[in-house]
Amino acid sequence: MVRDELENVQRHKRLNAFISTFEGRDGVALSRARELDARLRAGRAKAPSGLFGLPLAIKDNIFLAGHRTTAASFYFREFVPKITSELVERALALGCVPIGKTNLHELALGATSAASYFGPVRNPHDPERIAGGSSGGSAVAVALAKGPMLGLGTDTGGSTRVPASLCGLIGFKPTLGRLSLEGVFPLSPTLDHMGLLTRTMPDMVASFEALSGEKVSPTPRRRIRVAALKGHFIEGAEASVSRNFWRAVEMMRASGRFAVKEVEAGPEFARYGRARGTILVREGSWFYEELASSRDAEARMDAGVLALLRRGLKTADLRYFESNLVRLESIGAVGRLLKGFDAVVTPTTGIVAPRLGEVVGKEAGEIRQSLIRNTEVFNLCGFPAVSVPSNPGGKGLPTGLQLACPAGEDGLTITVAGEALRAIVE
Repeated sequence: MVRDELENVQRHKRLNAFISTFEGRDGVALSRARELDARLRAGRAKAPSGLFGLPLAIKDNIFLAGHRTTAASFYFREFVPKITSELVERALALGCVPIGKTNLHELALGATSAASYFGPVRNPHDPERIAGGSSGGSAVAVALAKGPMLGLGTDTGGSTRVPASLCGLIGFKPTLGRLSLEGVFPLSPTLDHMGLLTRTMPDMVASFEALSGEKVSPTPRRRIRVAALKGHFIEGAEASVSRNFWRAVEMMRASGRFAVKEVEAGPEFARYGRARGTILVREGSWFYEELASSRDAEARMDAGVLALLRRGLKTADLRYFESNLVRLESIGAVGRLLKGFDAVVTPTTGIVAPRLGEVVGKEAGEIRQSLIRNTEVFNLCGFPAVSVPSNPGGKGLPTGLQLACPAGEDGLTITVAGEALRAIVE
C-alpha cells in the first residue's frame, strides 16, 4: 500500500502537493512499512488503533527529526529539526507511515497555497485552480490518495477547513489546544490550531480518537439542534456556494435527524475578523521579525506574505491589546449563537476555488476575505469546527459545509458533521 501511494504521488507530481517524499528502498516510508509488517508477522503488534499502517502526509511546517522542514520558505529550505512534533510522534507510535512533507502557503501565512518557495499547490479537480491554504499540500495528498490517508495540517484562520472545502474533503480543527502544537513552526499562539484532513468520516473518527484519546460522541437519540447562520456568513457568497449550502440544509432538515432554525448573524462578525487579522500579523511579526526586516526579503519572499509581516511590525501594541479584548467578546458572541443549539452551520468558504491566474500575486483583499470570512471567527474564539463537502459527487467544483460546536465538544462536532454528511449523501 505504501509503495503504491509513493508511486501515485509521482504520477500526480504536477499538482505540487509534496515538497519532499520518503521514497526509495531505504527511505523512511518503505523502511517503516517493512518494520510494521515484521511486527505483525512476529505477533508483536495487534494494530492498536485504526491508524496502524495508515499513510501520513505531514505539512512542512511540522517537525520530523532528521528531515527538512521548510515552511515553504527560502529561509528554511535547508532546516533539519532534531526533534519530532508531539502529534507526529503519537501518530508514529500508533503505526502511521510517513510518506512525505507537504507544500503550503509560505510560513502558513495565507489562504491559497499559491505562494510557496516551491511553487503553487494545484487543485485536484482542476489543476489551473488553487487548492486553498495554507494546508493545501496535505489536502491534495489526501484527495489523490489511492486508499485511506491522514493529512496533518495547521489552522490559524481556516487553513485546514478552506482546502478541505475547495478539494472536497473533511477538514477538522479541534478546540484550541486539544491537539499539541509542540514541534510546529509558530505563527500566532493565540490562534494556531492543529488540523486533520481525511477523505471519509470513518477515517476522521479513527484519526481523532487515536490522536486525542477522546471518544467521538454517540449520535444523540433526539433530533440534533442546528442553527443555520445567515447575515454575515452568507452575504456575498457565490451562487453555487449559496445554492449548495441551502440544499444541504434542507436535506438535513428532511432527514428527520435535525431540527434546523435559521439565525441571523450580525455585522459584529466582520469586526471579529478584523481583530483576528490584527492578532495574526502582530504575533507573526514577532516570530519572523528578523526575516521580514532582512535586506533581501523582497527578492526571497512572497510579496503578500512579506506585506503581512511588515504590517504586523507596524501594528501598535494598543491596537493588538484592543483586538484581544475583541477576541474575548467573540467567545461570548459565538456562545450566544450556540445557545439552545448543538451546532451552527455555515458555508465553509464564500467562493469555489479561483484560478491560479486570479490569485498569484493578488491574494490580498477580496480573495482572501472570501476564503476565510466564515472560518476565522472559530480560530478567534477557539471553538471546534469541521468542513464536510456540501455537494459530494455533484456537478461543479467542490463546496463545503462548516459545522461548529461549543468549546470542548470536539467529539460532538465530528458526530454532527457525520450525520450532516450522511443526510446530504442520502
